[in-house]
Amino acid sequence: MPLRKRVTGAIVFRRFTQTIKDNGGDDEAYQLSIQAETEELFGCSVRELYEGTGARRHRRDTLPQPAQEAYMVNESLSANELERLEGTIGGESQDEVNAQITGVVRQQAKQTRKWLPW
Repeated sequence: MPLRKRVTGAIVFRRFTQTIKDNGGDDEAYQLSIQAETEELFGCSVRELYEGTGARRHRRDTLPQPAQEAYMVNESLSANELERLEGTIGGESQDEVNAQITGVVRQQAKQTRKWLPW
């Protein structure tokens, strides 16, 4: 039987960012995707989320637990969708590839948002 590990936010986040890379996304795709999911999940910018909750910048573990959970759920579902689409995302420019990836993440966040308690 294979060794099993506890799934953490860090593991989910690494998988999410890897699927962005595997689909041809660059650092901008990653940034745009985080912005898009934050806007859809929380109705604000990343900066507003961190400032509004008193969290430390670039430290998700300092966000309130419900926010951490929302990110984990959305990034896990987005990674599943991006894995399913691997090899089909493309475009004439890096901006087009990034836009397609961000669109997938945004659409998934819209679906995830329906299940959040706020």
